[in-house]
Amino acid sequence: MSTWENKGFPYDELRPGQKEISDLVKDAVEKNSIAIINAPTGFGKTAAVIKGIIESKAEKVLWLVRTVNEIDPIIRELKRFNLDYSFLFSAKRTCPLFKNQNDNAISSEDFWENCRLARIKGLCNYYTKSIEIDNKEIWEVIEKMETFSSIEQANAIANKIKSCPFFSLAELSKDTRFIIATYPYYFKDEIFERVLDFLDLEKSVVVVDEAHSLMNAHSILETSITLRDIEQSLSEINEYGYSNTEIEKIISNLYNTAKDLKPKLDNVVRRVEKEKFNESLNYVDIISDVAEEIRDKKFQKFYNLNYSIKVYLTHLLSWLLSLKNDYSYLFVSTEDSIYRLISTPLDPSEVVNKPLQKVKSAILISGTIPPGDFVGEMLNINKDRVFFDAEIMLGIKGRIGKSLTIVSGDVSTLYKTRGESMYKRISYYLNQIGKLEGIKLFVYPSYELMDKISKGLSNQFNYINEGKNTSLEEVINQASKNDGLIINAVAGGKITEGIEITDNGRSKIKVITIIGIPYPQRDAYLTAHEEILSKRLGLSKTKYYLYKVAAYVRIKQALGRAIRFPDDKGVYFLLDYRYLYGEIKKLLRLKYNKVTKNIDEFNKVMPEVVNFLKD
Repeated sequence: MSTWENKGFPYDELRPGQKEISDLVKDAVEKNSIAIINAPTGFGKTAAVIKGIIESKAEKVLWLVRTVNEIDPIIRELKRFNLDYSFLFSAKRTCPLFKNQNDNAISSEDFWENCRLARIKGLCNYYTKSIEIDNKEIWEVIEKMETFSSIEQANAIANKIKSCPFFSLAELSKDTRFIIATYPYYFKDEIFERVLDFLDLEKSVVVVDEAHSLMNAHSILETSITLRDIEQSLSEINEYGYSNTEIEKIISNLYNTAKDLKPKLDNVVRRVEKEKFNESLNYVDIISDVAEEIRDKKFQKFYNLNYSIKVYLTHLLSWLLSLKNDYSYLFVSTEDSIYRLISTPLDPSEVVNKPLQKVKSAILISGTIPPGDFVGEMLNINKDRVFFDAEIMLGIKGRIGKSLTIVSGDVSTLYKTRGESMYKRISYYLNQIGKLEGIKLFVYPSYELMDKISKGLSNQFNYINEGKNTSLEEVINQASKNDGLIINAVAGGKITEGIEITDNGRSKIKVITIIGIPYPQRDAYLTAHEEILSKRLGLSKTKYYLYKVAAYVRIKQALGRAIRFPDDKGVYFLLDYRYLYGEIKKLLRLKYNKVTKNIDEFNKVMPEVVNFLKD
């Protein structure tokens, strides 16, 4: 099946820096080391990395991405190289049997348990076909498709050959050189062992896309439950004949413990001792058995009615098992007026260190690689490392597109400066910026400041405010109807991390405005994070990464939404005097084209901005 011999570079010529990246990757793979590549979107990182991997003769490549949408660009490049591949993401999204369960009401645990029962009972013909079919037939389906969409390719497997997309692609992965998968398939032990345990890691190369996200890799293992989940578990137990039994007593005791830990006020996050649930952890086997029995009863009752089948005990069990990890910590939260109990690691190295140490070579790529030795320090990886930074290596040739940066030195969101007069001044600037052509992205340090400042925007503008449940699809849909849309977003959120609005090879986002400096808000969670990391890194280094580097990554990710292609232009407004000095200026390495000290100076700059965008 492999088309490995077809390794010609699929473009007319190499861009500046692509040969250097390719050679770096080849050398890293051959020497069993780690390559760290920092270059902006549109630079051609993906193609250069593929070229280097091919030339290194790597036997197997696992390419990790954060989201399903990020699989598609990798497929596009691999198709252009005429290379074979498979891909893995949420089976729930493409399951042809449980289409009705592709919703947020059904957890991944519920889906997989329902899938397991359907397979055991012989109810899924798609699965039966997937274990009978030859991998060549699966490959022929996706190879012939012109689309780069992983979801469309997966659906085609179900529609054209009536085979389960997930199990077909998992089996195909054994034969292809490239496997593209979302982070959990490698960094969650139970998923890796279930799906990818055939990989010989000592002979495999792992590519981590958007590698700056590894700073928060511990969030991959975060699990939470609500008090309502526990109440529903008790109702479920009573409904299915377990009243006055040991399991009811176990869950009742767990409920009472959780209830006693609830903060009295809303919007509170507090760390608590997970040992308070030690007694419950002694009964995970009983909980597992009862959950399975209840699921079997629900399956018999509801399967033919095409209902979503959910067992609350299953999710509760998953949460309890996460508490058993030595490196997990427990928090209680009443944010958004919902009481949650959150189990999470606090050190990203606990999640990624062993997986990245095991492999022959790891290639970490991003447009915002954290500065300093974050691989050795934050991730605690001691393999040899080589580094490529486009801007350092190539200077101006390492930049993509053209940008204009304006800093306003008379405003700030520093806590002591906050107040209505400051918010009005910032709103004034935003109203002037809002008149510029193209889609504008206004980025705030928090939802609270977004609400206070954005209410000063003129009614003449069309704008959308990011909420905690706002989807990228919703924002893109709004933007398709209004080329002058203002998007109010929160730094570090879904929009600033993942939005891309393009048309005919050009970005439609023309202006990025960063209001203040988006340092993480210090709460119980961040305080605990600081405490745990400082034991390994020391307090000074820990604060550097948790605050300064975190803010840097958020800013750079937001600025990167404007320039996506070599011919793009973007205007950056930095509204805070703190951009003029200190560590954040040093980290950003931006050329400040204009600095304004008052409203008059700002207004005099605006015609130049208009001309820049029109030129």
